[in-house]
Amino acid sequence: MNTKLESLNRKAKIVIAGGGPAGSSAAIRLAMAGFEVSLFERERFPRHKLCGEFISPECLGHFRILGVFDEMLSAGGDRIRQTVFYSRNGRSAAVPSRWFGGDALSLSRSKMDQILLQKARFLGVNIEEASSVIGVERSGTGIVGINVRGPRGTRFIEGDIFIDATGRKAAISRLLDRLEPARHELARPGFVAFKNHLRGASIEPGRCEIYFFPGGYGGLSRVENDSANFCFILRSDAAREYGGGAKNLIDGLVSLNARARAKLAGSTPQGDWLAAAISAFGFKRPCPAANVFAAGDAGAFVDPFTGSGMLMALESAGLLAECITTAGGDIAAAAKQYANIHTEFFTRRLRICSLLRRAANASFLHGPAISMLGLSGYAFSKLARATR
Repeated sequence: MNTKLESLNRKAKIVIAGGGPAGSSAAIRLAMAGFEVSLFERERFPRHKLCGEFISPECLGHFRILGVFDEMLSAGGDRIRQTVFYSRNGRSAAVPSRWFGGDALSLSRSKMDQILLQKARFLGVNIEEASSVIGVERSGTGIVGINVRGPRGTRFIEGDIFIDATGRKAAISRLLDRLEPARHELARPGFVAFKNHLRGASIEPGRCEIYFFPGGYGGLSRVENDSANFCFILRSDAAREYGGGAKNLIDGLVSLNARARAKLAGSTPQGDWLAAAISAFGFKRPCPAANVFAAGDAGAFVDPFTGSGMLMALESAGLLAECITTAGGDIAAAAKQYANIHTEFFTRRLRICSLLRRAANASFLHGPAISMLGLSGYAFSKLARATR
């Protein structure tokens, strides 16, 4: 595969897998720069997505650049002024949203992702929903195309640059690994996560609350339509011990946190619980092949309690779009630049989040740690900002 376009006057044909915030925002930025962009999304939008649905203040600047700021703010979500962490015995420590530049936003992924995808479509991005990537065709150190199965049957889609924005599944990266037996090792999931929208949860407007319990933690905040989003994550072994179902886990583990028990009392789920297994957090390969780039969770998966997952998706998409746009048709140069800047931007915060995750999994530390952080606003603000 030739990693430099035949003519520097020809814009690269870009193929994106995944229509979440990383994929859609990359599509928007690249379409604005004049590239021919096609995006393939496995689901039909709008759809529910397992997510904490916390949009940190820094994301709003990205929304302005993407041209969706007003739509996001008028979509009915809650403006979050502070996030409060609670230990089992009720000790708490608050993180004001102003530490990160202003109010955060709590909005369903159903709404947010739809707004971004509609913007991409408006800008001329070719979008095909209900279309899954099922194969890749190698050529040298890169790929020449992907096999996509959707409403139009199974087709081979050619391109110059491919962006894997399929979230934790990292679909293109995994398909590449299957071509290399040494890499094709499936890790056993270490965590499981659950999410639903609830009616009747007594969470005040303007707050996101994080509850620690043995083996995990959960987050609660108001979203649109008089609902609250509750998402929790825990170690797989703890989930198995209590039968694995969301209700069993809430009754047996989550409710050991006094604050969670009080806030969730009398609430009812609005649909089936979404569930997902999580193999690992941390850094992945930003460029799994010469002309394949990973954005969002496909390139790095950060711990949800940091509230920076959405930010990393938008940041990585922005960095990638800039690398492609400024590379002058040299895909190899774009790949080298993106790998370097991706590592520079995200490695440090992922290491810090890894340390915090270990502390979060040690139940005996929850109370003392939250008490200490609650007493020292300066130390807490330094720690919180280190996750950015």
